[in-house]
Amino acid sequence: MPNIIDKAPRHDEAIGWSTLATDYGRGEVDPPHYHVEGQLLFATKGVMLVETEGNRWVIPPQRALWIPPRQVHSYHLLSHTELRTVYSSGSLIADCTNFTKCEDVHVITATALVKELIAGLFSSEYKPPSQRKMALLLLEILSETEPLAAELPMPQDARLVRAARTLLVSQRWDASLSELAEIAAMSERTFSRLFIRDTGFSFRSWKQRARICASLDLLANGMPVKQVAWQLGFSCPAAFTAAFRTILDITPREFLT
Repeated sequence: MPNIIDKAPRHDEAIGWSTLATDYGRGEVDPPHYHVEGQLLFATKGVMLVETEGNRWVIPPQRALWIPPRQVHSYHLLSHTELRTVYSSGSLIADCTNFTKCEDVHVITATALVKELIAGLFSSEYKPPSQRKMALLLLEILSETEPLAAELPMPQDARLVRAARTLLVSQRWDASLSELAEIAAMSERTFSRLFIRDTGFSFRSWKQRARICASLDLLANGMPVKQVAWQLGFSCPAAFTAAFRTILDITPREFLT
């Protein structure tokens, strides 16, 4: 394992939890590391690409990601991101009714309750005993919720990852298959074949999903649907709404309610 880069505040084992607020700029990278605690990652603003051993997860503000203790991971920030992390000790995890469910990387919807519990752990209005119950309730919710499938599966081939990251970080939505194949240093035919093999999607379909994932942060931060559509390169708001519904099964406006 790599050396531990543990930025979590130390906590009393009897309390069992701690928090950390970190702001990142777009394109920043937190290299591979692990923590002795489990951690729940939630971005109040921004979109991040989190990589664990063998998997990559695109996490917008509408998702929260659980990373179990000693799981090697890294972040690649796809936009300005305000990250809120809740760390859970082994003893707190053991107090969870279904603690074995906390042994795997787990993505859940950041419901209103989840967001309020996370906010409560960062607030000075509550005393540690009450906050410990909040932290434990978060684990209980996590253990009872079926993990979500990745909305944007990332390729495994390092060359494809380089091209996909370039597209996501620079938001080059007009980039063609030939341009991305050039970044990956392979022919268009090879790029297309390997991309489908790794993600299950053609590059065109995957880029459409990537644009919808990018839209979640913009919508969550109050950008009008029309402006989001133009910024992401859709021909019109109706085309954006149709793509959004196809991928997430709801409209942008329903997503915000």
